[in-house]
Amino acid sequence: MARDHVVGNGYPERIRLGVLTRTFSAELVDFAIEEAGARERAVRSLPARLVVYFTLAMWLFTSVGYGGVLRELVEHWPLGRSERWRVASTGSLTKARARLGASALRVLFDRVRGVQGTAATPGVFWRGLRVTSLDGTVFDVPDSAANAAAYSRPATKNRRGPYPQVRLLALVECGTLAVIGAIFDSLAVGERTLAKRLLPLVERGTLLLADRGFPSFGLFTAAAAQGAELLWRAGASFTLPVDQVLADGTYLSHLNGPRGARVTVRVIEYTVHATCEGGPDPTATSSELFCLITTLLDPEAAPAEELAELYARRWTSETTYRSIKVEQRGGRTATLRSNSPAMVEQELWAMLCVYQAVRDLATDSAADAGIPPARISFKHTLHAAQRTIGADFPPSTPGRQDP
Repeated sequence: MARDHVVGNGYPERIRLGVLTRTFSAELVDFAIEEAGARERAVRSLPARLVVYFTLAMWLFTSVGYGGVLRELVEHWPLGRSERWRVASTGSLTKARARLGASALRVLFDRVRGVQGTAATPGVFWRGLRVTSLDGTVFDVPDSAANAAAYSRPATKNRRGPYPQVRLLALVECGTLAVIGAIFDSLAVGERTLAKRLLPLVERGTLLLADRGFPSFGLFTAAAAQGAELLWRAGASFTLPVDQVLADGTYLSHLNGPRGARVTVRVIEYTVHATCEGGPDPTATSSELFCLITTLLDPEAAPAEELAELYARRWTSETTYRSIKVEQRGGRTATLRSNSPAMVEQELWAMLCVYQAVRDLATDSAADAGIPPARISFKHTLHAAQRTIGADFPPSTPGRQDP
């Protein structure tokens, strides 16, 4: 008589999902579970370690339901001829995710986040500074009562948006597109507020790029106090008096703060012109005026043309979000799966974990090929991750080991 096992009862020997176990070893997953206090007290058919891997796998296989994701996890488990697996129900998986909570995935992301490039990695550094970018995006979440109470909706004069939204802000390494740190909250919480929470992750020896939604005296000076150099775009309404014109045509100005405080900045203004073979395109119109403010005050040490070219790399953040929202999530119109704020948090931390694992795989592949990591397609790397074979999965004897 065949024995009927619920998937997750016990720890199989092998599984063909190498991108997960490559980055998230069983020991690391156990560490995150213990740190979060999410270890189960009784033997369950869906133990915490398996649920962590399941939650991660949801972001490798976003186009299928819970049952399909679990089948992707177990389709290569070695079974005896008298054994067969019965896939756990959607309800059981939902309850298992709720038992696990969000903290274990947050701990897991905190262990794998960070820069991936070295001094030898093409495109990571400019004049000795690691180039980073700060930007935000929003995600639709299911319109459940719990989500609607926790997350605001976008609104216009005529109507409210169909879904509540979460605002996510990420600090990204431009050369590798790796996420150094991330934070999220309701749409009602502004980007500057979230940026203040991320500032402890801004390090000395980096050049931080940001768009025109970020400049303010408080945020600019706080970021500079971290020891980073800044290159931020200022909006058209931003007041920048000319204090001193420099030899290269840029000028020194200042930002005004409370009680007479002020900070000196250098201003670079430019437009972008289309070119054709042999020079500028006479039929093209110039772009809008770009106005950059920076802590790099010396024109010789930081040429204006180089800074203008560097600012274009702020689109690294846009590329990161496109990879997550289109290739990883499955389309710009797709919502998250979770109907409660706690599960939304769990899902977003898992999303960031898997994105970081795929980027790590891309960075290693680029190093092997001797090319900049940004040239490695996220979509192709994600597909390769979905096909990864021969990776070790949770060992037969579970146990906790600090990584």
